[in-house]
Amino acid sequence: MKTCLFTAIAVVCLVAGSTPAQEKNDQSPEQFGLEHLSAYLGLKPSDISYRSDYTEPDSFRLATVANLMASPLGMIDYADNLKKAHINRQPEILSGYLFDDLRTEYQAGRKRAYHPSVKELTDLQNKYPPYYTNHSLSVLMNRALGYLDIILPRSTEMMLAGLSNEQRSFLTDEFKQIIESSVKEEFMSAEELEALENREEKYTEEFVKFGGLIDKDPIISAGIDCLRDVMLEVKAIRRELSSGRLTMENLLATTGTSPGSSGEGVYLGMQARWAIGSMEADYYSGDYEFIFDPGGDDVYDLSYDPDDPHGVIIIDLSGDDRYRAMTDFTLGSGCLSAGMLLDFGGNDRYDGKSFGVGSGFFGFGVLYDASGEDRFDGDTHVQGAGSFGLGLVIDEGGRDIYNAALFSQGFGFVEGGGIIYDSDGADSYYAGGKYKDHLRYEDHYLSLSQGFGYGLRPWMSGGIGAIIDLKGNDAYYADIFAQACSYWWSLGVILDSSGNDNYQCFQYGQGAATHMSLGVLVENSGNDVYFGKGLMQGCGHDYSCGLILDRFGNDTYTAYDLSQAAGSANGAGVLIDNNGDDRYFSKNKANTQGYGNPRRSFGSIGLFIDLGGNDQYSGNGKNDYYWKTPSKWGGGLDIELNPPDSTEGEK
Repeated sequence: MKTCLFTAIAVVCLVAGSTPAQEKNDQSPEQFGLEHLSAYLGLKPSDISYRSDYTEPDSFRLATVANLMASPLGMIDYADNLKKAHINRQPEILSGYLFDDLRTEYQAGRKRAYHPSVKELTDLQNKYPPYYTNHSLSVLMNRALGYLDIILPRSTEMMLAGLSNEQRSFLTDEFKQIIESSVKEEFMSAEELEALENREEKYTEEFVKFGGLIDKDPIISAGIDCLRDVMLEVKAIRRELSSGRLTMENLLATTGTSPGSSGEGVYLGMQARWAIGSMEADYYSGDYEFIFDPGGDDVYDLSYDPDDPHGVIIIDLSGDDRYRAMTDFTLGSGCLSAGMLLDFGGNDRYDGKSFGVGSGFFGFGVLYDASGEDRFDGDTHVQGAGSFGLGLVIDEGGRDIYNAALFSQGFGFVEGGGIIYDSDGADSYYAGGKYKDHLRYEDHYLSLSQGFGYGLRPWMSGGIGAIIDLKGNDAYYADIFAQACSYWWSLGVILDSSGNDNYQCFQYGQGAATHMSLGVLVENSGNDVYFGKGLMQGCGHDYSCGLILDRFGNDTYTAYDLSQAAGSANGAGVLIDNNGDDRYFSKNKANTQGYGNPRRSFGSIGLFIDLGGNDQYSGNGKNDYYWKTPSKWGGGLDIELNPPDSTEGEK
């Protein structure tokens, strides 16, 4: 391979005139750096742009993704705004924000949830007389009753109105198989793997024929409305309990009438698939629609039948609880409906299978945990995952552990959005370790997680996957495709606001994008470590843009090749570090630290920007220098945008 020579230019005279310009225009440091380096390379920031008609548009393409593809540097603002979208104890606000981003590119209008008549609601309430005498609890249950018996099922019907019974079954059978994997694949022959791939391709082509008839909006809208109303009523109950106006005994007081005397399921809260717990350690087993548990260290062994879709509302006020999935589609899972698990206290454990633990699969699913040191486990399409729907995990406190195998931890598939929003605590995220990447390696595993957007090339555009983590020294571990990464008309996002964080990923990650897609990793502060092999740390491949921005802290970046601001096959890779004494290590100077390879007769873009600190380099870069690499178009700068005051201490 040719040795990569670079042009290094001292920056003393160039920087002197640049800082006032930044102050005059009141630009952010990253905006200044982008404009300054682009001009040095004979470019403009707006040259990083991809039109929606570069590929044949499909009916599943999200407007948010299409718009950002036209202006990829807008990903920074998008990530910042996503951080601001959540308000503690109001998960419906973030849900609504993400729902807005799931509008498709050519969608004229959006249907809302089914709106029941007053008579429908009155007749339903008259059907179930109260068994619990507390007014607040009765209001909560009546709210839930209206959603579970009328609004959610009718909204699901609106979503699937254009589908036959066979097509409806296809969603939870063949379509589900498209993103499922098996450890047996590791031992399959080449012929068997090809047959499996051909079958999944056939399923995809079959789905494309009718998938455009699905309207996910009514059921997601219904789920968000339900979440808002339920949270309001739970808040009222908790406020009464904390103020002393209400005791737990009064909350759980009953009429004294035995429900069985008038037949099973006559009284509100006692009907089939409903349960009201106690302050003791309760045990729940089966397929539920509604559970309200006020306290105790409870155990939930939950199941769900996708052939009998229905809404699920589980509310637990306190206790160190254990939630265990007996089947897929449990623990805050919305499968062809809306499902929510709301836990308000305790150190909890969530043991999921697949399509649960905050999963929206043709529906709306949310797992909300208000406090405690929790552990989340699952396999595929879990922990904030959405496919033709919205899946969220919102954790507002505590030191948490997230473990998953595939398509998880902020994953957005076709017409889907998935997010983990973690407000506090030193958290650990691990994705992978189960399903081998047999196409590329014998000793590495697919992750496809941790702020990952994924579409099916070339049939269906993908969705939006994100992790927002506000506080704590966090650790992110993955293998292949992860950590603010994407594939085919989708968007992957990580924003970590503070803490000394550790990112470990082998390939395709840390602000990377492949095949007409977008990935952005934003670190606001902390002394962070980034490690990976290739296509990492600001890499865009094949009409894509990957971006990594670290605003403050003394950081360490290590990569082997095609990383640290690398554009490949007409892609754009951007690395920006605003401040701190940083260290950059790359094994291959030929395609790192500001590199754009010449492809399809014009080229790619690699922009490497460091705006402060005393930095160390192994590779093309050098402290206090500009450089160009012999590529189209690539280079970097290391300057002191805001140099320290030389007169400090002279008084």
